[in-house]
Formats: sequence, C-alpha cells, structure tokens
Amino acid sequence: MPARDGLPWLVDEYVIVGEMWLRRGRSLGSADREVKEIAAALGRSPASISRRVGNFAGTDNPGTGLKPISGEPLKIWLQVRDSPPQLAEAVRAARERLALLATSERNLNASTRTVRVVPPELPNMEPVQATTREQSKAATQVEAILREEFRSWRDPRGNRLQGLEMATPGSKLRADLYDPYVSLLIEVKAQTTRDYLRFAVGQLYDYRRYLSFPVELAVLVPTQPDDDLAGLLRSAAVGAIWPNAGSFRDSQDGHLLRTP
Repeated sequence: MPARDGLPWLVDEYVIVGEMWLRRGRSLGSADREVKEIAAALGRSPASISRRVGNFAGTDNPGTGLKPISGEPLKIWLQVRDSPPQLAEAVRAARERLALLATSERNLNASTRTVRVVPPELPNMEPVQATTREQSKAATQVEAILREEFRSWRDPRGNRLQGLEMATPGSKLRADLYDPYVSLLIEVKAQTTRDYLRFAVGQLYDYRRYLSFPVELAVLVPTQPDDDLAGLLRSAAVGAIWPNAGSFRDSQDGHLLRTP
C-alpha cells in the first residue's frame, strides 16, 4: 500500500491534483501516465488520484464527475483556480511542503542549510530566559509536558504533528511543532509572560527564514495571554494556543486549530 493511502488528504495534495485537472480538463483514469506520476510523488494510489480528479470535475462542473470537494480545500481552490500566478505559486509551495514530509530532509536555496522533519516527542533543549540552571530545567520540563498534552489532544494517532530541525552554517535550530495540514509552525513556552512571548516571536521568525514555503506562526502557552500580550502577538502576526477545559483554544476563533 502506498505510504499515505488511508491518511487524510492534505490541502497541498488537493492543490496539486486540482492543477492537473484544470490543465487537462477531463476525468483521468488510474492508468494515465501523469496520474501515476502524481500518485508516486504523493505516496497515494493511482486510483485515489483518479477519484480526486473526479471530485474536482464535480466541483467545477456541477452534475458531472464525483462528489464536489468542500471545506478548506474548496476555499483554497476557489482562491487560486482563476489566477494562473496564484495557482502556480500554490503548486510550488505545495510541492515544497510535501517534499519535506516525504524525504525528511531538504536542501534549501542551494546553500548548506537544511531542514528536516523530526519526531515531536524529542525533548526541546533550547535555552530559555532563566536566571539559574534549575529554572531552565524546570521550564524545559513544563514545555515538554504542555507539548505532549497538546499533541495527544490534536494528534492522537501520531500522524499529523511533526517537529522541524534546521541546520545552519553555525548552529542547529529546532521548531517544536509543525502541522502540515494547515501549514502552521508552533513554538512552546513554559510561561505566558512578556519575556517568554518576545523570545518565542524571535524564534518563530528565525525558523521561518529557512523555509521556502509560507507558514503561519503560533505560540503554545499554559494560559490565555492578557489583552496587552495578545496585542503584542497580533502586532507580530503570531497566534496563541492555550489549554481550555480539557481541550485547547486559539486567539483566532479556531482558525489555528481547524481541520481541513
């Protein structure tokens, strides 16, 4: 069985198949050469790619094809379908993100920098702003527990959330969590204080420089930020996620925690 058969479809996969549908303009069987090529690239069966083309046919030509696509894939498709430059950029970014997931390591911009997927359960040993070694260890433990609570809630099957490791010429960086389903990069912090949030914003901006595709940014914290700190995050275009009554909430009315 291909690697991703049985897993929910990523929006990026919809974009790539949609571009083929728009370019070819007809339903395509599983024996089609390009269908086979895309199936191999996505880790899907040719039959699943053929069915998804049928879904796009039913979307763009109601009454034909299969059941229309819906939800976030439809929203993104309607945004890019009629704009060749936007569609081309969406396909480029989609291929970059999927290549990262498929290979676990990807050279960026022909430089010595690399980024690879790593298991999210690895402890985050990055230093935090603390005055003693004991405080640093305690903060790291709080972050690890919060990260695991969020991962158990968001990704109970363990096939959605990943970590990202970035090798730079002089150091190695590690982003706590990456959600490819919504292209979201998350940094975990032990406290919801100004120093911790300012540090998280800087880290997220630094990580983003090494990615060749767009991502949204968020910080996972133990409590909801107050109005002033929420304003700090908004000004930096960084969202917040925090525990709430056995689940989690975010600062963007569920946008960061959506399911495509």
